[in-house]
Amino acid sequence: MNFYEHTYITSPELSSQETDSVRKKINDILEKNDGRILKEEDWGIRSLAYPIKKSSKGKYSNIYIEGNNKVIKEIELFERYDERVIKFLSIKIKKIPEENSELVKTA
Repeated sequence: MNFYEHTYITSPELSSQETDSVRKKINDILEKNDGRILKEEDWGIRSLAYPIKKSSKGKYSNIYIEGNNKVIKEIELFERYDERVIKFLSIKIKKIPEENSELVKTA
């Protein structure tokens, strides 16, 4: 199994229920393909570098996944056609960082 860092940006206008449904769909895809989330980070609403789909802000979420490349392809296929997801990026990494990212929203 490989480790991946997957970041996705959803529309900032989404309710918490809609954001949770995106996260639940990703969990369902992982379960069907023998993957799992090892770590999850919420980076909050941040400004985008340039407007995407007429939005200048987005809600950033970052997850660390253990799985194979089929899992990532299935997640990206879902996100490509889901209107709630503005942008996404997956990177294969060697190990999961122990510390939280500096972008984690602190309360």
